[in-house]
Amino acid sequence: MKAPAFDAVLDFPLAACGPDFRAEVLFLGGSAGARILDYAVPGRKKAPFVRVLTDRPAEVRWADPFEVRTAGGEVLGRGKCLFPAPQTSQELKVAKRKALLARLELGEKDMIMALAEHGGLSGLNGEDLDRFARLSQSRLEELARALESEGRLRILGFAPLRLISQAALDFLRGRIVSFLGQYHKKHPGQKGAPLETLEKRFEAPRTVLVLALRLLAKEGRAVEEAGVVRLPDFSVPVSAADEAVLAELEGLVRRGEMGTVTGDDVRAKLGLSPARLQALLGILAERRKIVEGFDGFILHQSWLDEIIAKLRASGRRELTVADFKAMTGLTRKYSIPLLELLDSMGVTRRKGSVRDILK
Repeated sequence: MKAPAFDAVLDFPLAACGPDFRAEVLFLGGSAGARILDYAVPGRKKAPFVRVLTDRPAEVRWADPFEVRTAGGEVLGRGKCLFPAPQTSQELKVAKRKALLARLELGEKDMIMALAEHGGLSGLNGEDLDRFARLSQSRLEELARALESEGRLRILGFAPLRLISQAALDFLRGRIVSFLGQYHKKHPGQKGAPLETLEKRFEAPRTVLVLALRLLAKEGRAVEEAGVVRLPDFSVPVSAADEAVLAELEGLVRRGEMGTVTGDDVRAKLGLSPARLQALLGILAERRKIVEGFDGFILHQSWLDEIIAKLRASGRRELTVADFKAMTGLTRKYSIPLLELLDSMGVTRRKGSVRDILK
């Protein structure tokens, strides 16, 4: 990239030149006058980290070599670009800059890891890498796969390439668990925190947040259901009055037409608001008492388990809608959404006008 300044490492000491001196810098594509400022890192007198401020923007990328000469043409030594167009001291403190330069000096893999960690939860994308270093897309993908196999970063996508460091992902997972604990204390009547709330709280891209939640779910540290996230051991406190309503609600579902009723039926019977009904249905679903099917139908879990057992014990390999109606006694109005639910559960699989019964 063309930049009026870049950070670099030199192969010669600056003791005789001073911490801030002018020189002629020769690049692959030309030369420019420049000021060279020493970062004065202890222990690096023979190979100092420096900032090079050129008189005109220079086309330079990571690992590009250059030569340093005096105004009279004397060759002082050579250097290597480490950070094209570096951030100002206001954006990146000098101590962090020095640590970053030390990482960028080590090689290709360390360069990618340093940039990924520097990107935090925003991670690192292929376009930024392409502007930063002269590495081909295939080489970048090869390095990314190697780093992922070492457990140092995660690949979020290939078109374009998107990466995030494992350290940033681990940090986010810890913060999510801590936040959920606080959220449950402040909102005990809510099932959990909406996904949008987490996204806003941590300012993390949706892909990163979803990956963190998937890993937490795999570890048994968080549960995400229908866009709501909670700790696995959390449940909404239920009063004695609520338990009575829950018992009546479960009984209504159990007594519905062949085990199915609609939300409108329930609200009319119990006089519940839509929000209150949804909260109570969520509790019954968590207790594995009911299943909410498509088109607003609610099924009792025990009745659904009986249907699944009957299908798998029938000896059939295929099933038509007519077969299912005869087996369950349901009308087509109820049969179609129930079959679609069984498809989504992996019990059946639609194949044209028939369905395979999966074992």
